Amino acid sequence: MKMTYILRIDGKIAKIPPKYNHIAQEIDQNQNKIISNQEIKDFLIKNDEVILKKSKRNNTILNENEIIKEFKQSLLDNLRKDFIRDYNQILESIKKLQEKYLDKVKVEYIGKTHEGRDIVAIKISTSNKEDKKSLLITGLHHAREWATAESALNIAEKLLEQYDTNQEVKNLLDNTVLHIIPVVNPDGYEYSLKTYSWWRKNRKPTEKAIGVDLNRNYYTDKNPELYRPANDKPDSTLDDYGASDNPYSDTYRGPYGKSENEIQAIEKYTQENKINAVIDLHSYGNMILFPWGHTHKPTQWDKIYREVAQEMSKKVMNKYRVMQSIELYPTTGCSTDYHHMEGRFSYTLEIGRSFFPKDKEELESIKNETLEMVKVFMSNLVSGKIPTQSYTITQA
Repeated sequence: MKMTYILRIDGKIAKIPPKYNHIAQEIDQNQNKIISNQEIKDFLIKNDEVILKKSKRNNTILNENEIIKEFKQSLLDNLRKDFIRDYNQILESIKKLQEKYLDKVKVEYIGKTHEGRDIVAIKISTSNKEDKKSLLITGLHHAREWATAESALNIAEKLLEQYDTNQEVKNLLDNTVLHIIPVVNPDGYEYSLKTYSWWRKNRKPTEKAIGVDLNRNYYTDKNPELYRPANDKPDSTLDDYGASDNPYSDTYRGPYGKSENEIQAIEKYTQENKINAVIDLHSYGNMILFPWGHTHKPTQWDKIYREVAQEMSKKVMNKYRVMQSIELYPTTGCSTDYHHMEGRFSYTLEIGRSFFPKDKEELESIKNETLEMVKVFMSNLVSGKIPTQSYTITQA
């Protein structure tokens, strides 16, 4: 006889589908088959599943009530998905962009995932000017962060749509080469949409579990400690810092730096296209984060990082908090630190107030805010405020 786990949501009792019994069993600390809010909170914190607000007294989850409700909905398969494009629909949308704007859009297939899906980049170039600045926008490193793929693709769609009628947009595109990878993690995205919404990692099997956190897998020879600090040993999880060596953890950094096809593809693409700057879209929290994520030491560009980010936030009614990434929590092997160390001005944008937009209207708001902030970033890139020339990084 199969066990039945229950939880309370919106004032009603609901049964968790048997396919999630293994998760419910791990959550159910007192083994009474009733999943409480406190048990969910403890589970999410223990497994590095959420953003924490830390204090001397205790740790609370950012937007705690909303996140716990979303987790319950994921266990009940009740999250709305009808307004979210799956990966094939995203690829079809990219194909249509290329067909509509043949003289401006080039689609590049930059790698394959473990399950054989293409990793696709959109390259937008509207003029033959020399010495144009280059910007890469990436979305959906993490499978459950659905709004990031939609927001990245929306940037391409809206800027191309406005090119002939909006002088500001025309100036931005004529003076930049814009690269967009809407979905860094296609396998995980499809799994999150169609099997288990809360999934975060990619889908490559390891010796013990499935999946690597792609945003903990970046590595550079210029500073290997960006991936793994010197005192963090791979054969122990007790000394983990900024990522986990536990294959079951949501922040598993992988067996070694740059082990994943997706990260190798991005490294090759950024090098071949001489990318100057990177915006990596994540959710959630309404934050603009800049390096470093693994140390409190400043970068040589902290003043510029703060000023440009504050201008971006001002554009959207100061809804986004600006901070050094480590102020949120320590991260190692992340894109922002990697790109900065490689000489690319780099932000992480944590968009929205939760992992999953509750409806189409909320998604449209997130997409529009992200677009407006990216336009401000591009303006500073074109004007020269954002550094793009060769330079020497101060070792972190």
